[in-house]
Amino acid sequence: GGFDGRFETYVSLLHPDDREKVLAAVQDAVSSGSNYRVEHRVVWPNGSVHWIASAGAVTHDEHGVVTGTVGCSGDVTERVAHDLERQHLTAVATKAAENERLLRERLEFLNTINDALNASTGVHEVMANVAEAAVPRLGDWCSIHVLPHRGATVPDVVTAHVDPEMVAYARILQDRFPYDPDATKGVPHVIRTGQTEFYPDITDEVMTQLDATEEERDIIAELALRSAIAVPLLKRGRVLGAIQFVMSSSRRRYTDDDVALAQAVAGRIASSIENHRLNDQQRAISQTLQRSLLPASIPEIPGVEIALRYWPTGEATEVGGDFYDVFALGPDQQWAVVIGDVCGTGPSAAALTGLARHSIRESAWHGDDHVGVLSSLNRAVRRSGTGSFLTAVYATVDTVGTHPKLTVTCAGHPLPVRVTARGTGSIGAAGTLLGVFDDLRLYPTTISLDVGDVVVLYTDGATDVPPPHSLDEAQLTRLIKRAAASGDTAEAIADKIHASLEDILSFTLRADDIALLILRVTRQ
Repeated sequence: GGFDGRFETYVSLLHPDDREKVLAAVQDAVSSGSNYRVEHRVVWPNGSVHWIASAGAVTHDEHGVVTGTVGCSGDVTERVAHDLERQHLTAVATKAAENERLLRERLEFLNTINDALNASTGVHEVMANVAEAAVPRLGDWCSIHVLPHRGATVPDVVTAHVDPEMVAYARILQDRFPYDPDATKGVPHVIRTGQTEFYPDITDEVMTQLDATEEERDIIAELALRSAIAVPLLKRGRVLGAIQFVMSSSRRRYTDDDVALAQAVAGRIASSIENHRLNDQQRAISQTLQRSLLPASIPEIPGVEIALRYWPTGEATEVGGDFYDVFALGPDQQWAVVIGDVCGTGPSAAALTGLARHSIRESAWHGDDHVGVLSSLNRAVRRSGTGSFLTAVYATVDTVGTHPKLTVTCAGHPLPVRVTARGTGSIGAAGTLLGVFDDLRLYPTTISLDVGDVVVLYTDGATDVPPPHSLDEAQLTRLIKRAAASGDTAEAIADKIHASLEDILSFTLRADDIALLILRVTRQ
């Protein structure tokens, strides 16, 4: 009963945020002579806010001229409150579902990156595999820049794009705009400073801030670059490079969550690169040390071909304990042939291998016989205090006379295999392994070799294969026989043995090194 009937008073009761909407609805109805319906808020004199559902129609005089409106209003505050609450809950549920979807996609993306990293065998494969995996999941463009070594200022670059032709164009751009390590923007700045660069929207204003040249602006416009992220590849505080993601044709813009995801990806890439480099360094060190434990050159034995092989286990990042040696015993047409296997791998095995080769040579050159040579080695290992042991075959070849004579003494080592025209079998008898007992049981065995005879000395890594694979000494003997029958040189026989062993179980999957020494008599 307090309403004075004035239009201005009616307008004053409308909620300020809804006033324009209500008046526009009424005005449209008046102008067109039609009905109107509108829901809006009103403010009571006590300041409380209520929702009103209003419906009305215009009135006309006898001449059809609009004279006003007539209608009714109802308080729908409770219903609107319920609707708003339902809308709010729906929005919360939708937001939660969206967040869950984004989280799931990010986890799936990280798994994809992990798969790409795990499938990589070197730094370049890491770059190529990750760039391919990132497109188009995290960008239309992905480029990875990795400094090739410490102190390098210009990185190696791999680029991926949804369109292969654009990758070729990117290489052209790299030639047109050589990498500037001192640049104050872009990837060079990220690598130099280790700071992330994030451009949610690449606008003209951003181009101005970056002091982009007209040529750079034209290229950005040509490529339709929309949004970009560049993050450093950091490991232990050192910048290894950078990875850059760019949206172009896509309408999506990067967010802070995308930056966090890019940084997580960059961290995994940096760890993988560092691990590969450490493995490469360890492999190089191991291979260098392993070479130092093997003879630098092999003397020629008249009428006897020699083939030598050494295959490290797995990734060859540790020095193995297998070794071989061939050296002359003096001017009397005698040569020593040695193969051995030190227990274990790594520096301790390398030290014992070096001790073994040195001890064998010194004792043999001193004039010791087979038992004396191996006994001297046994004492040296016992006195070394390593607590380790080894197996070995010490053999000598004597070419004085019509037929070469081979004397073999085994100390806990697999017996050599001899292939002749008359048959195939082992040479010698098993003896005591070295480094465990003071007293040795050794059995030198001398045989005469004919033209065409093949003698194979090997370490037990050849037969050391896990189930379901199988290769015992009898099976290896048959394998050697087949290789000797089809190979016309010692080198060819070694290659055929290698191929057969690889077919049984890849060398990269084996748990032990393999050394191989082959003698083949070519003439009397």
